[in-house]
Amino acid sequence: MKRNLRRNKKGQIQGVDFALAMIIFMIMFAEVIVLSLTFLEPKYQNLEDKAFESRADQISDAFFASTGYPSTWEYDYNSQFYSFGLREIGSSDIDANKISWLNPLGLYHLSYESLKRNLSREDNIGFQFRVESLFDLDTQLSLAQPTGSIDIDASIGDCTTWSFVIAPNNTVIFTQSSKTDGVGHETINFGTGAGVLPSGYYTLVVFAKSPDGIFATDITNVIIGTETNYGLKLIVQEVSNNNGKAVIRTSNAGSLSSLGIISVFPYSIGNELLGNDSTVVNSPGTSEVFNLRIPTNGTCVVLLTGDSLAGFSRRAFQFPTMLSEEYRTIFGANSLPENKEIVKIERIVVIRECIFKAVLYVWAD
Repeated sequence: MKRNLRRNKKGQIQGVDFALAMIIFMIMFAEVIVLSLTFLEPKYQNLEDKAFESRADQISDAFFASTGYPSTWEYDYNSQFYSFGLREIGSSDIDANKISWLNPLGLYHLSYESLKRNLSREDNIGFQFRVESLFDLDTQLSLAQPTGSIDIDASIGDCTTWSFVIAPNNTVIFTQSSKTDGVGHETINFGTGAGVLPSGYYTLVVFAKSPDGIFATDITNVIIGTETNYGLKLIVQEVSNNNGKAVIRTSNAGSLSSLGIISVFPYSIGNELLGNDSTVVNSPGTSEVFNLRIPTNGTCVVLLTGDSLAGFSRRAFQFPTMLSEEYRTIFGANSLPENKEIVKIERIVVIRECIFKAVLYVWAD
């Protein structure tokens, strides 16, 4: 009887040991599975990130490496093209005429949503595109009588500058090429006359060229009198054979007594009269096309001014166009999302022999 009890107890002990061993084994096996999944999960995540980075690279190629198809789509004002691309034909530069289509304030411009669909058939990407100068330029225009003043501040010193003051009638009332000091500052005084200044826009356009040959531009307005919204819009593009002329297409809401336009651009010292071109149309239609002189390379600013008895309006278009916060011309989403992984692609680009910084942000929408 005692032997049987011992055998039963021994069997019970062995059963308990086996059960405990199995429990420990299952716990350890579960730990291994959990750890394996923990290690594997980042790999799957990385694979997803790599796939999206590859997609972002494809999108960046459209902005920086492709001419698009057809390669001259920028001259099709019905905005019909099969694939998007900003590169200039036969060059690695960005085409100034194509990038004009990305200016959301331009007469003709691509919509963000339509370009999203062109770049991603699933419409599942978001992006923002900027083109800005490599250095900062800030200007101030003060109108007083008999003397006005221009203050220029560049973020680098010893810049060559070209200053233009354009009156309401689209004439240049002052221009001067000079140089900032070693810290980038310059003050210029100019005569304004003794009489009352006519009402309208007085626009200061300043081009600054760094010692390394890099351009920055700033546009400042002083308004005297009544400003009216005439819905002025314009787009500046080169004549296709690049002969130093621009085709400027404009539109307005109508009821204008005159429509004036002027282009200003840097000039060689002593040739101030060659630094601008202008024309005025009386009783214009709601759409007008102008041809103005511009440099065959470099940069320029075009001002469009509408006048009537009710007031006046003026719009500016920089060529090559800037896509920046300063000009309210960033292309794409107005702000970057806070809760998404963003791929940032930054390039130094050449447009019309001018050097700019381009930044493309891409994310999964």
